[in-house]
Amino acid sequence: MMTVTVTVLGIGNRLWADEGFGPSVIDRLMAEGVLPAEVEALDGGTLGLYLLPCIQQARRLLVFDAVDFGHAPGEIVVLRDGEIPAFFGQRPLSLHQTGFTDVLAAAELTGAVPDMITLIGVQPESIDEWGGSLTHTVAAAIPHAIALGLAELSAWQTEGKPQ
Repeated sequence: MMTVTVTVLGIGNRLWADEGFGPSVIDRLMAEGVLPAEVEALDGGTLGLYLLPCIQQARRLLVFDAVDFGHAPGEIVVLRDGEIPAFFGQRPLSLHQTGFTDVLAAAELTGAVPDMITLIGVQPESIDEWGGSLTHTVAAAIPHAIALGLAELSAWQTEGKPQ
């Protein structure tokens, strides 16, 4: 199994308005070409447990998602490592879906988890509009989220490449 050093992952469902924040960030990062060559970018959509190999291979994981923190719409929150499970999770649309915390828990059970995980989450304004695109409020938060993500990647590089 090849070890991927740094993975940037956008998760969420593009068909539920602001729930598509994560994949939209990945789209913008790829279009702007601002990620270092050694960083793998992935639109994780709603893949759930199918993301497990991606998580297991990453030494450092940067995740973008819409998360209900109970804050004002469009507000960005950054969580790291142990802070994440207490707040983070996709809202399953059915009992057959898994949240991202379930994927992290499965990776932990296998003993293959990233050394560092950072979540850059946005407070959604609307995730109940089927077929809707991002609200203006959340779309306007993307540049700030990208700046925070690039700063995180830069800090990881300054600390040295993971073993």
